[in-house]
This record gives sequence, C-alpha cells and structure tokens, in this order.
Amino acid sequence: MNILDLLVLVGAIWGALVFPVIASFYWEKVTNKAFTVSVLAALALFFPVRFGWIPMDGAVGYVFDVIAVVGVGVVAGLMTFGFFGARPARIVGVIAALAVAPFAIGFLHDYAVLSGSLIAYAVSTVVCTVMSLSNRTGFDFSRIARMTGDFDVEEGEDLATASARAAIGAEQQLPQSR
Repeated sequence: MNILDLLVLVGAIWGALVFPVIASFYWEKVTNKAFTVSVLAALALFFPVRFGWIPMDGAVGYVFDVIAVVGVGVVAGLMTFGFFGARPARIVGVIAALAVAPFAIGFLHDYAVLSGSLIAYAVSTVVCTVMSLSNRTGFDFSRIARMTGDFDVEEGEDLATASARAAIGAEQQLPQSR
C-alpha cells in the first residue's frame, strides 16, 4: 500500500464520521445511538468493498453502485452545506446524484477505492438520518454549557481561580436530585 492509498483509506474512514458529526452540531434530533450505528454500518460496508472481500459481480455490483451514487450526492451536498446551508445542500445533492447515476451505475463498482469511500459517506448519512427522524425529542444544546461551565479565563484571573469559578457555576446550574 502506498501513501496515496493510505490517505484515501483515512479519508474514507473520516467519510463515515463526517455526516453524523456535522449533523449532530446542527440537528438536535441526532442521538448517540444514531451516531454510533451509522458510523459502524458505514465502516462495515466500507472495508469489504474497499478491500474486495465482496464479489462485485452481477446484481451485487449494481446495488453498491446505487449506494455509491447516493454517496456522490452526499459529498456534493456537504460541500454546498458549508457555503449555502441545508436547503441548497439538499437540492445540489439530489441533482448531483441524479446527474451521475446514468454514468456511474454499472461500472463504479470496478473502482473499489472510490466505491468504498462513496459508500461510507452514503451509508453513514442515510442510517443517521433515518434513525434521527424517528427521534421524538430534541437535544438541548444549552445543556452542554450547564454541564461544562465556563472555561474562559477572564483578564487578570489565574487558571486556578477560573477553574474554581467554572466549577462553582456548573454546580449551581445542575438540577438538584431529590
């Protein structure tokens, strides 16, 4: 394995994480279970595809091609999301997947490195989204501030004093158990 293969391998593993991480920052419905299951499912499909452990003949190859095309949409959507937000990201993602589909389905599985990476993106995104949509409650992001406190050191304050102030503040904000 050369350095380029290793970089692509690490990039694809990162690809399994990227959607759940970004979604958990901006979408209060992402649960720990959705995050974990989506990453594990993406890795469970990525490694066999990437290293050729699954024969890609016939219908199996076409199924993985379709999943990889979804991955193209995810990648295009994530890049768009960074600049323009969620709605344009969804539109660009769908258009990209539809535009690539006629050219990719039927041969993309012949490129294990590319297919594996795109499959990692697609699976983590679809699984995380489906599991999160079923979540009825949202995560209260202000809970993080209440649980961790304020770790900023004010001007003229030493680190020990700031830590003590943060601990006292966090302690006062925690709900009291009965």
